[in-house]
Amino acid sequence: MKKFLLILPLLLFGADKPCTKCNLNKSQMKCEYYLIQKGDTSKAKECVFYADYLDQTKVYGKASWYYLLALKPKKAIEAAKKAIQMGENFAYEYLGDAYLILGDEEAAKKSYQLFKQKVGNTRFFIMHNFKVLSRIYNNFDAKKAEKMLQ
Repeated sequence: MKKFLLILPLLLFGADKPCTKCNLNKSQMKCEYYLIQKGDTSKAKECVFYADYLDQTKVYGKASWYYLLALKPKKAIEAAKKAIQMGENFAYEYLGDAYLILGDEEAAKKSYQLFKQKVGNTRFFIMHNFKVLSRIYNNFDAKKAEKMLQ
């Protein structure tokens, strides 16, 4: 019991320190719940926090998706380009999505075509992603994006 009492202050002191990983997990869960499940763009800042972390740790493909969720398509383009340079070909989809959101249909089509060429079975990726992006971006046209993939 005496040992426990000696250790207790250390445990309590340690509990006061901020938990960076805990905050990241919370941000990811909030982002996915509010943006993906509910389409609530007022919570996009949660996605920015998580996307920035992913970008800093060089998980560029995933960062690109979370930047799209964070309503930051320009940052999504930057991250997607880095991901592609690292061989993450699925990021061509995010690149195309971001270009389409920004109104650059020619660049979007080129990116989608490269995605189709390099990945092959694109249906697995796009079904869910296009639905989510259509819900959070008024100017994302999923049907137009699908046509660009053909």
